[in-house]
Amino acid sequence: MVTQPPFVNFTLQGKMIYLLTNTANQTTHLTLNEGRSYYTTAFTHYLLVLTYEMTGESLGQVVDVISENERITTIQLTTATLVDAGRYRYEVYGQNSSSNTDPTDASVVGLVEKGIFELTESVNYYDVSTPTIPVDVIYTGT
Repeated sequence: MVTQPPFVNFTLQGKMIYLLTNTANQTTHLTLNEGRSYYTTAFTHYLLVLTYEMTGESLGQVVDVISENERITTIQLTTATLVDAGRYRYEVYGQNSSSNTDPTDASVVGLVEKGIFELTESVNYYDVSTPTIPVDVIYTGT
């Protein structure tokens, strides 16, 4: 049985994390190391489960940790089989397996963090406007 910590933090105070659909080797920053303090059992790996809110389709994977300190964990993940754009719930579990993708497995210590990812098919998350700067400004020197 997976243990739930008394408090589960939500990444970046509810700010949305954007990823691309059907793309391998994406990088994001989460606050996973803080979750270690919830458990007396140490763990060596993180299991990330992404679940599409519309259909319930999910993808579990053991993420690669690129760097980690007390505040921020930089991870590399894939969305290679997720082709639908939209909101995905994510749950990150601490575990002692480098290959398990089942959150109910005995190697899972417990839930470390959960939140929302927005998967999109577009690389541009916003439009950069081109400001019109007036060129008829006259400087009189005073």
